Amino acid sequence: MNYPPGMRALVYTAPNRVEMEDRSHPVAAPGEVEVAIDLAGICGSDISGFLGHSAPRKPPLVLGHELVGRLNDGRRVVANPLISCGGCQACLSGAQNLCSTWRLLGMDQTSGTFAEFVALPATQIYEIPDSLDASRAILTEPLANVVHLFRLLAPAPFFRLAIVGGGTMGALALLTAQRIGARQVLVADVNDQRLSSLRQLGASYAVNTGNTAGVAQAKELAGAGFDIVIDASGSGPARQMAFDLCRPGGQVLLLGMGQQRSEIDFVTSIRKEHHVVMSFAYTPVDFERALNLLITGDVQLDAYTTKLKIEEGQQAFEMITQRPGSTLKVVLGLN
Repeated sequence: MNYPPGMRALVYTAPNRVEMEDRSHPVAAPGEVEVAIDLAGICGSDISGFLGHSAPRKPPLVLGHELVGRLNDGRRVVANPLISCGGCQACLSGAQNLCSTWRLLGMDQTSGTFAEFVALPATQIYEIPDSLDASRAILTEPLANVVHLFRLLAPAPFFRLAIVGGGTMGALALLTAQRIGARQVLVADVNDQRLSSLRQLGASYAVNTGNTAGVAQAKELAGAGFDIVIDASGSGPARQMAFDLCRPGGQVLLLGMGQQRSEIDFVTSIRKEHHVVMSFAYTPVDFERALNLLITGDVQLDAYTTKLKIEEGQQAFEMITQRPGSTLKVVLGLN
């Protein structure tokens, strides 16, 4: 297949600004393949980059690491964008997410998926069936994070769960928890639109904790505390709330990276003997399991996904940052 010399790309050019540019077509190195991108998803880390809050994402940079596309032979694929070396101790032990030299599409010097084409190692590619809609397949990467965190937690049957943060990751955590035996799920957030969506997705309770009355309600619903509390936000107040809602001897899972640093009342948590688990990214096994959940239809956010054209990238980022809660997932189409 003969490609044109250039390609369209949405480039992060300054804080709060992305622009369409003509970029050079990527050249696949030995062991790599080219993927023609049909759909790219906007992740929370892309938003951090867009706002100028992510140090590894400096303009000018093509952001994005979620993709659905096609190979030169027409096969439809998704791609694991977390590229590990394969030879360090972490990789050899099956913890590729902890690789000493990992890199991610759309970060540092690695161009991302908000473009017509991307080149990456063939080992990162997963073929998908025609029956899997692109708007669902795009969730493979974020869902892999959730599969990974529950694998770390290994919850007991009929566990009580609280999720702090009702965005994409909070929603996927809710849907996954429902399928592995969660008996009761509370979602805490500060956005009523998101909370409404999470109620529709099956949350037992959805509480706005943006005020003291909401915080008191969440704690009342917690009772003696939840078995597991996931912080899917990463803000300082969200992290502390995760500890506050957890029962003595329970597990607090820190996933969100909204803030680099925050204060926690550790003395209280020490006295409650909280088990603290931190989860970063996923392994290839997690990625494949996430894909299978989407193929079978066990997890889907179809009704809560908004698709815009790549040329509407600035509008898409403004929608997420200025009107949070209007949708749970925004994707960019390149065709």
